[in-house]
Amino acid sequence: MQQHNFNLTDHFKLGIFASNCSGGLTASTLEDGWEASWSENLELAQMADDAGIDFLLSAARFIGHGGEKDFHGTVLETVTWTSALLAKTRKIHVFATIHSALNHPVVVAKQIATMAQIGGNRVGLNIVAGWNKPEYDAMGIQLPDDHETRYEYAHEWYGLIKKIWQSSEPFDWEGKFFQTQGTYGKPTLIPAPPILNAAGSKEGREFAIRNSDFLFTPASDLERSVTEIETLKKRGRKVE
Repeated sequence: MQQHNFNLTDHFKLGIFASNCSGGLTASTLEDGWEASWSENLELAQMADDAGIDFLLSAARFIGHGGEKDFHGTVLETVTWTSALLAKTRKIHVFATIHSALNHPVVVAKQIATMAQIGGNRVGLNIVAGWNKPEYDAMGIQLPDDHETRYEYAHEWYGLIKKIWQSSEPFDWEGKFFQTQGTYGKPTLIPAPPILNAAGSKEGREFAIRNSDFLFTPASDLERSVTEIETLKKRGRKVE
């Protein structure tokens, strides 16, 4: 498949994470904390666009952390947030963060293909396989306890999305988790957008290596991270 236009090697990339969530990435009780209003997000996105920042990345949250300020209690939904910012910016990429267990792949494929047209192929997808049980409880959905099932589901979920993006002719999908008939993807989306994933488990990292362009990894110990990243890259090259 042709490579997307979010070049992976041309320069070190800088982005802004979780501005769609109250508090952003700073859990604080200060009075002037980030409220995550639409007006704030629009102003920030356009400033980042003008400054040459590479991307904006949303966090898909549904239940806050509670406490005095209820960190991440106010959240702008990621698909609408991404769509609106793509329409209001010129160069910056915007990643929609989407939970595989909470969103049907046929719908997600159409949403991302639509956003690609809105933003001139500046959309990206951050896949979340599930981790925060209270959020799934709020949806009335059972979150599997084991990582194997979560990522097996996410792998098939994204596999169906990729098939839809490439298929203008109807096809049937017979998988373990999804069975569809007469599915197709007008408009198609070739090349696929950049894919991002954050995972720490063995199963999560294997999923990221097989499906993602970018993998978030902790960097609390830089010496350890250098070795870890090189190991992941070697594993990725073997998969390719």
